[in-house]
Amino acid sequence: MGVEIDNDEYEWEYFIQIEKNQDLITEGEEEYYFSSEKLLKNGEILFVRDDKQVKVTGYEKIPTPKKDESLLVQYAEDSILKKVIAGLRKLYPIELEINVRIGIGKADFSTLKNKIREMIKKNNNTDFRVFSHLPVAMKVYVAKNYYQDLYLKIFDAVKELFMEIQDIDVVEDTSREMYLIAMKVYNKTLLQHEISNGMLKTIYYIVELFTMSKDALVLIDEFENGLGVNCIDLLSEMLITEREDLQFIITSHHPKIINGIPKEKWKIIDRNISIIKNSGSMQYGIGNSQHEAYFNLINKWEFEGKI
Repeated sequence: MGVEIDNDEYEWEYFIQIEKNQDLITEGEEEYYFSSEKLLKNGEILFVRDDKQVKVTGYEKIPTPKKDESLLVQYAEDSILKKVIAGLRKLYPIELEINVRIGIGKADFSTLKNKIREMIKKNNNTDFRVFSHLPVAMKVYVAKNYYQDLYLKIFDAVKELFMEIQDIDVVEDTSREMYLIAMKVYNKTLLQHEISNGMLKTIYYIVELFTMSKDALVLIDEFENGLGVNCIDLLSEMLITEREDLQFIITSHHPKIINGIPKEKWKIIDRNISIIKNSGSMQYGIGNSQHEAYFNLINKWEFEGKI
């Protein structure tokens, strides 16, 4: 995984082995451990471990590290790693498959609403991004009620994809005692569970895009899953162009997503049984144009039967 933090480029590579436990009590249970790990800063090694060595920059000797814990965790307080740890803590793992249907309980919503109101009452200039880790429904509520300019940006972006939407709000579903995302379409209000998965996921992506904290690192696994074909182009373009301060790590198999990302930024994962290679496009001689690049990728003989 590669990330850029304060103009320094960090690359973290690791390989995890899985072993069956042979203990009589826990026999059959699987154990995970780091068989190798390496962290680079601008191409220079900060730490490395494998079956032959364990080295950490700044130390002549180090105690044997825990096998089941990354060196990033074990040396998190060291000055050479504090910056990369702080950057990784800004990670937003967007797990929409899990979160897209979840509402907010009535009691929790009331508590959050009161805290937000008091915070804004004390300081009218409160930056919205102090609320950036709240659930999406709560962020919609805060934006609509206290940050109209932000709400209009979100709404305009949604309208660009779904012209039929007249309003987005958060309302109480009294039968479930929950607060849910709601939208008005052709003068009819639809609650969260009545909205299609594709439309709801698109709205969630847009809300997250506009409300994440500054310089956040965003992880999205299989970005295109569940999205309508008409959304993929515009939504992927928004992710790339709307917030230049954000870094995205996106996994995808979709040609429109892949073609929208400069091939120099590609990380190609090639797995053959237990051997995993992490390569860039240039190592496979990927073509010059984006159209050629994607088709060169899927037609490479090296990937026959692997992707």
